[in-house]
Amino acid sequence: MPLLRRRREADTQAPPRAIAAAAMPMSGPGVLRASRARKQTSNSDWQREGWHFFDVIGELRGPLVWIANAVSQADVHATELDTETGKPTGPSDNAVAKAIAAQVLGGPARRGGLLRVLSLCWQVPGEAWVIVKPTPRKRGVPQPDEWIVLPPSKVKAKGSGADARWEYTDPMTGADMALEPAARLFRVWCPHPADYIQADSAVRPALPICREVEKASQNIAGRLDSRLASAGLLALADDLDFPKGEHETTALAFMDELLAAAETGIQQPGTAAAVVPLVFNAPGELIANGGAASFIDTATEFVSSVVDLRNDALARLAATLDMPRDVAAGTQGESNHWSAWQVEESTYKIFIEPLLKEIGDAITEQWFRPALVAAGMTAEQADAYEVGWDTTAIVARPDDTENLRDLHDRLLISDEYMLAENGVPEDARPDDAEYTKRLLESIVRGAPSLLSDPNVAGALGLEITVAPAATGVSGEVTGGELEADPAPEQRALPATQDEGPDPADVPDGLVAAAELLVFDALSRAGGRLLTRGNRGEHADTPKYELHTVIAAADPGVLLRDSFQFSDRVAGAYGLNAVALDAVLLAYTRGLLATGQAHDRDLLTARLRLMDRSR
Repeated sequence: MPLLRRRREADTQAPPRAIAAAAMPMSGPGVLRASRARKQTSNSDWQREGWHFFDVIGELRGPLVWIANAVSQADVHATELDTETGKPTGPSDNAVAKAIAAQVLGGPARRGGLLRVLSLCWQVPGEAWVIVKPTPRKRGVPQPDEWIVLPPSKVKAKGSGADARWEYTDPMTGADMALEPAARLFRVWCPHPADYIQADSAVRPALPICREVEKASQNIAGRLDSRLASAGLLALADDLDFPKGEHETTALAFMDELLAAAETGIQQPGTAAAVVPLVFNAPGELIANGGAASFIDTATEFVSSVVDLRNDALARLAATLDMPRDVAAGTQGESNHWSAWQVEESTYKIFIEPLLKEIGDAITEQWFRPALVAAGMTAEQADAYEVGWDTTAIVARPDDTENLRDLHDRLLISDEYMLAENGVPEDARPDDAEYTKRLLESIVRGAPSLLSDPNVAGALGLEITVAPAATGVSGEVTGGELEADPAPEQRALPATQDEGPDPADVPDGLVAAAELLVFDALSRAGGRLLTRGNRGEHADTPKYELHTVIAAADPGVLLRDSFQFSDRVAGAYGLNAVALDAVLLAYTRGLLATGQAHDRDLLTARLRLMDRSR
């Protein structure tokens, strides 16, 4: 819907703010005053020359378009300002501010294209003119404002006195259109440091270099054209004995015969006619002196130094433009196609953020805050908001996957943060039932004997019946049940046949729980063994086995904060917590010191020798 109507007379002058934007009076004498001031403070000659080089020098156009395409990926939101610092606090939850911000630069459908034009105008002529026109209602329904972004040459003042008005060139039809008084027109420009009201741009200091590039290219093209225009001259002596036939001179007859022979050689390359030379008679003294025929090269000599001069000028051009050297030189395309339009964070901060900041400040001052006031806010309330930018699609963040995984394994970051940093939506998380099942699956992989617990098997959806492990018998699965083998032959002494299991035997559940503690400790140690130098070299090695391929210098440091839940395991099995912790620490330190992988049997043996008294 149209958010702004006719401006009050008090609003015809832009407020004195240090931002590069100014509103224009829409009708009357103020139009002529603004137009005269514009002509006195602008120099359109260099702006026209800048657009000329943008059109004819690909090495200039390419990087400017690259920056503009990157800027066009920015999304917009309303942001609140901190009352104490005046800095943005992030996207606002205010419904009115959000709704109005969504209409900035024509809404999502047109915003990218207009941002691209704004960026190019900022870089080439150094200024752009923004028009916001109310749109007529359709079937009684209010429509969003129409936004138009134009270079300075497409906006001009017409008329005189009270009839003075602005006209602009319609970008779709090319026709000159009068700008109605209800519209808003404001100029966004990059101010020159010596004259703030005058526009400046990245291309302006590069114009002399562009002239060199153009002249060098024209010189090279002229030399190439001279070679295409003529293959040279062939002078024939009058003393040649060559039948003239129907031709007036020997030279014409010879040329006709030479062209016929060339045509035969081209059409029949595999025949003798293609390799047999053309034969004619000439006096012996002419042949001896090499004067029967003389070739004259009319092409201009190709001077390689001109190419060197052009290459040097292109290198200077890359150093002059306000962008990274690799972008200006056209080597940024070495990135993969997933990140072709993304830039490093440092590039964004230095080269793109200032441009977006100036555009956002201009729109905030000239349209966004007046629109908030028109929607019912007071001027003081509107001043607490500004246009902000979401640059997620622009900035390529470094791959911190391994660091994040290590921090997550150490319980130092939450699941929500891990998902957000990896761009995974919240609704992709497993529900509680799926999470429990997958956790059990990972535990059972390390300790398959846990399937003897009917609760574990049932939770995993396995319909099997397992003979009690305490019976000490072996078995095999048949028909979905684990059936006991026939009773083994009794070989023990009669006095010991009826005794229960050896009290020193270690329960399978204790071994499985101890293994989880060991795997956790080894994973922590593996994460700490990774450095910038070796990160990525052992991608196929699990983190809990990295100590087998990377030497561990200080096991004590690597195992810091490990075995945090050993006391709970000890309490569940009625063990001495200090003794269990000491056994696990000694066992894991030994693995790190020797570079050996975890051995279940060795861990079981260590647990068997542990003092189990509490």
